[in-house]
Amino acid sequence: MSEKASQSGMAAGRLAFIVNPVAGGGRALRGYRTLRNVLRADGPSDDYISGCPGQAADLAARAVGRGYDAVIAVGGDGTVHEGVNGLFRAGLRDNVYRGPPLGLLPLGRGNDFARTFGVGGTLSEVWGRQSENINRNPPRIDVGRATVANDTQYHFVNMCGMGLDADVAATANRVPRFLGGVFPYLAGIFLNFAAMRSHSLHVELSDVQKINGCEGGEWAEADVRFNSDGERVVNIEDDLLLALTGVGRFIGSGMKLLPHAQPDDGYLDIMMARPVGRMRFLRVLRTSFSGRHLALADVAYYRAARVDIRPATAANIHADGDHIGSGLLKVEVLPQALPVLF
Repeated sequence: MSEKASQSGMAAGRLAFIVNPVAGGGRALRGYRTLRNVLRADGPSDDYISGCPGQAADLAARAVGRGYDAVIAVGGDGTVHEGVNGLFRAGLRDNVYRGPPLGLLPLGRGNDFARTFGVGGTLSEVWGRQSENINRNPPRIDVGRATVANDTQYHFVNMCGMGLDADVAATANRVPRFLGGVFPYLAGIFLNFAAMRSHSLHVELSDVQKINGCEGGEWAEADVRFNSDGERVVNIEDDLLLALTGVGRFIGSGMKLLPHAQPDDGYLDIMMARPVGRMRFLRVLRTSFSGRHLALADVAYYRAARVDIRPATAANIHADGDHIGSGLLKVEVLPQALPVLF
């Protein structure tokens, strides 16, 4: 880890930049170094260079304890995921996050989290827009919480899923980092294409909401009831290729798998897909970049406050592309829990 500070005396706030030096094949570190002169002009800032997987979470937690006015993730979706988990590890009190807001310089391979919010442009433009929010009341976004075996909890700000998408994410993470963009995710898909395993899953959705303008729909054979709180509950027990939930819209460098997700509405969007033949799967894949896969009969789409998934046998689970387990999964949403600068 390296730590440097600048003291220009301007009122932007005291900032912590958490840099993943290998994100984007080294693009994050190069881009951050290019922007340093601009940062020095904006106010006192410290930079923390992550040296290994998991360290960005530790650095973010440390930043909360040191009282920074904002923590900025410099990297891709993995850096954001680690940063958010570090922030919530140190800043969550009585189930309320009381730490600094999150900023983002999207310099990773996929940048799907940034894509949902339209964070783009030159680095100077991206940072210029975010720096204006440091001393203001920043917008807040929903955060997902995934509970796996032994009640271990992870927070996520994009997607969490079980099945094929988790298998693909695990494979994509092994693709050489210099191969950026959509290539690692597509490689993960096609390397898992031959096996194309389905999983016997029991999915329970609680407090299910109607989605206006959704092209896809619910499966008619699902079991629907109301619980004692008057919430609509949907149960699906089926062989599924994947069950994916989240608060963001994109995965795999631009695949719009949850096209109706609103990251501040207090709900999770859920997509499930049944096993299909390989040619039909290619059609699902092709239409997923525009969100038109929801029109296919093998795909279901829901919105709910809580999701419980019980696999008959072990199935991989990911949160924001990171493997987090392989068994039971419970997901809930923390509405507008995280302040952000973008």
